[in-house]
Amino acid sequence: MKQSWKISGTYANWRMIVVIEAPEGASRPDVPEWPTDKIAPVAGHFFQAVNYYEAVREMARDNAERRELD
Repeated sequence: MKQSWKISGTYANWRMIVVIEAPEGASRPDVPEWPTDKIAPVAGHFFQAVNYYEAVREMARDNAERRELD
């Protein structure tokens, strides 16, 4: 099982991929369905982290431009 999320940002395209694989010695994972309720917080954190990084980067760029004008 595999799920991915993509964010097209200003500074990069961001992608997170979560894969559920079989444990060693097994041919398939013992997971009957995709655990949406368990994975949703991870995806939410990914979106927050990307938004935070891009916002901080934008603020740093704006500050650098202001210093050049002074």
